[in-house]
Amino acid sequence: MDTTIALNFFREHFWIERWCRKTPTPEETALLRLFLIRRERDMGFAAEAAAAAFADDAAKDAFRTTLAGALATSFPDLDGSGPDAYLWRRYLAFLDESDLNSAHIVRGMLNTCTAETQGGTVPAPSCIATDIPAAQWEGREKRAVMTEIHYPDLYFESSYPGGFPETQIVPADLEITDFAFSCLKNLNGGSIPPGGARTFTRFLNDSATILAVVWFAGREREEQIAILNREYPFRLDEETLDRFVALFDDQETLLEEAAGLVRRGLIEEAETIYAYAIVHSDDSMVHYTAFENLGVLFREAGEHERAIECAERALAIRRVEAESDPYAVALAEKSLAEALYSAGETERAANLTASVEATVGRLDPAESANLLWALGSSFRRTGRFEEEYAALTRILEMEGGENAEEAAMARLFSMDQYARPDGSFDLPALAALEDRRRYLDRFGQGAVLLQAFQFERAIRSFEEALAISHDTDLMRNIAIAHRLYGLPEQGRRYLEEVLRMRPTDTYARIHLGLLDGGAEGTALIRRAIEDAVQEGADLGLILYPLVRDAVVAGTIDAAIEHFANFPTRNGVRALAHLGAGTNLADLGCIAEAERCYRRGLRANPPAPVRARILRNMGALASDAGDLERACSLLEKAQAIAPGDPTILFRLAGVRAGLNDRSGAAEAAREAVRLAPAEERYLHARDLRESLERVAPPTPADPEAADLIRAGEEFLEYCPEHAARAYALAWERISDEAAESPGPEDDLLAFREEILGRIAERSG
Repeated sequence: MDTTIALNFFREHFWIERWCRKTPTPEETALLRLFLIRRERDMGFAAEAAAAAFADDAAKDAFRTTLAGALATSFPDLDGSGPDAYLWRRYLAFLDESDLNSAHIVRGMLNTCTAETQGGTVPAPSCIATDIPAAQWEGREKRAVMTEIHYPDLYFESSYPGGFPETQIVPADLEITDFAFSCLKNLNGGSIPPGGARTFTRFLNDSATILAVVWFAGREREEQIAILNREYPFRLDEETLDRFVALFDDQETLLEEAAGLVRRGLIEEAETIYAYAIVHSDDSMVHYTAFENLGVLFREAGEHERAIECAERALAIRRVEAESDPYAVALAEKSLAEALYSAGETERAANLTASVEATVGRLDPAESANLLWALGSSFRRTGRFEEEYAALTRILEMEGGENAEEAAMARLFSMDQYARPDGSFDLPALAALEDRRRYLDRFGQGAVLLQAFQFERAIRSFEEALAISHDTDLMRNIAIAHRLYGLPEQGRRYLEEVLRMRPTDTYARIHLGLLDGGAEGTALIRRAIEDAVQEGADLGLILYPLVRDAVVAGTIDAAIEHFANFPTRNGVRALAHLGAGTNLADLGCIAEAERCYRRGLRANPPAPVRARILRNMGALASDAGDLERACSLLEKAQAIAPGDPTILFRLAGVRAGLNDRSGAAEAAREAVRLAPAEERYLHARDLRESLERVAPPTPADPEAADLIRAGEEFLEYCPEHAARAYALAWERISDEAAESPGPEDDLLAFREEILGRIAERSG
C-alpha cells in the first residue's frame, strides 16, 4: 500500500465527513480555500500554521479519527486505488443506504473537484444538496474573500497554484510527518507501507496540509480571518536541516529542495542548504554540487572572490576523484573560467578555456557537443559573442548530440540577425539581447516572490530588472504591488515616474487616482477612463482596480453612482456600466452587477453594447437558476447580435436546462457555423445533438435513476465519470456488466446505446 494512496483516501474522507455532517457556509468554504492557497505560497505562513496544528490536541485527535474512518471504509482494496475510486465507493454506498443528500454531495465532488482534490483544494458543494446554484455559491465565496482578507488578489489568481515544491522544509512539517506516519503504522497493525523518497516527500506535504486544515477548520471565523491576515518570515536553521536529513536519510533530496528555492528567488535559504551540505556530508559529490551551485549564486550576485573560491573547490574535487571523468572536469573548468573572467582575471580564464577546448577533441560526439554548448553559454553570459558563435558552429560540424545541435541552430539563427557583411557582429545589439534575457529572469523572479509574500525580495528583483531596462510597464507593476500591499508612497513615486514617461498610461492614472483619493483622485480616474474609451480599450480590464477597491472598501453603491455621471456620447456611460458590472459579477457581487447592467441599458447603448449587456444578464440569470428569464434575455441579445456565437453557446445550455432539446441543438449548431474552429462549440453541438436524439429514461429502480442523472450531470465536464455512471445504471437494471468505453472511444455513442437498452428494459 502506497503512503500517498492512504493520504488520498484520508483527504477524500475528511471532506465527505465535513460536508455530510456539518455543511459549511460559502464563507467558511472561502476561508478554507484561501488558507490552502496561502499555505502553499508562503512557507513562513505554512510553518506557523503547521506548528499551531501540531500543538493542538483536538486537531490531532480529529486527524487520527478521520484517518481511521478512511482506512476502515476503504482498506480492503486500498492498494492501487486513487481518490476517484474512494469517492465512487462512497457515492454508491450512500445510494444503497437511500441517503440521497450525502450521495449528491459526493457526486458534486466527483463532478467538480476530482483532479483538484489531489492538490488539496476544498471541493465545491453539490447544488442539489444545498439548493444554491454552484455559481451563486462561488460568488458568495469570492465576496467573503474580497471583503475580509487583506490579500484578495490571491484568491483570483489560482485555485491552487503549482510550481512550488511538495516539500517545505520547516520543523513543524517534519514533526507532523512523524506523527502521521506513526498513526498510519498503528492503524495498519504495525506495518509501514512501502514507498520511495518521492512518495514519502508527497506524504510529508499531505500530512502537514491536512492536519493544518483540520486545525484551521476548528477555529472561530474571526480567528481564521486574523490568521490569514498575518505575515510570517521564512527562515532555515541547522536544527531544521538536521531533522530533514534524518527523515529522508540522504542529502540529494535536500539539494533538490535548494534548487527549487533558487528557482523561486529564495537565494539566502538555498545558500544555507548548500553550506549545511558541505559541513555535514562526507560525500564528495554532494560537496561538488554544493560548491558548484554556490559559485554560480555568488557570481550572479557579483561576489567574485567567493565565486572563484567555490569554483576552485568544485574543480579540485573533480580532479582528485579516483577515476576522473574528463567531461566532468572540463565542465568544472568552464565554471571556474567564467567566474575568473567575470572578476577580470582574463589570463587564468583563457588558460582554463583552452583546456576545456582541448578536452572537446578527446570526447565522443555527444559529450563534445554538450560541452561546447555549455562553453558557448558561458561565453554568452560574459559577453564574448564571437567566441560563442565559433563554439556553436563547431557543434554543427559534429555527428551526434541532437539536443545540443538543435539548441545551437536556434541560437545561431538569432545571432545571424546581428552579423555584418565583413563577418563581425553588432556586439552592442547582442549584449542588449543578453541583457533582455536577464531582465526577464529578474522580472519573473520578482513576480514569483511577490506571490510567495516575499515582498522586499520581490521589489528587489523588480528593481534589479529596472537597472537593466528602465521599462515603464515594469515600473507600473512595481507601483501597483506597493499600493496593494500597503506601501503607498513608494507606489506613488513609481506611478509619477511612469506618467512622466508615458502621460497617457491609463492604468497608472487610475492607480494614482486611487492613491490620491477625494475629488482630485476621482477626476483623474474619470479622465483616464474617458480617454481609454475613446481609444477603444476594454473597460473590463481598465475598471478592475477601481471596482475591486470599491468592493473591499464597501463603497460599491458610490462607485455605481460615479459611473452614472459619465457622458452618454459614444456609449461611454453604458460601456462603463458594462465593464463595472462584469467585474462585480467576477468578484461575487451579483446583485450589484445586475444593477450596473440595468443602468447600462438605460444609458441608450449602441446595439453591440446592448447585446453584450443582455448576454451578461442572461448569464447571471442562468447561474442563479432562473432559466426562463435567462432564455428570454439571451434570445433578445441574439436578435440584436445574430452573429455572436458566445450568445448562442450560452443559449444552447439554457435551453437544455429547460428540457428544450431541439432548441438547444439548434443553437449549438448555429454557434459552430459561426465559429467552426472553436473546440468548445463543437463539443457542445455533439452533446446537444446526442441529447436531442436520446432522452434519458427514468427506470423504476431509484439508484439506477440517480446514476443516469449523475451521468447526464457528468457528461459535459467529466466524461469518464459519465461512462461509468451509465454502465453502473445498466448493471443495476439488468445484472449484466457493461464495459465502459476507453479514452479513444465515442462516449456519446456509448451513452445512446446504454440508455436505449435501459429504456427498452424499463418498458
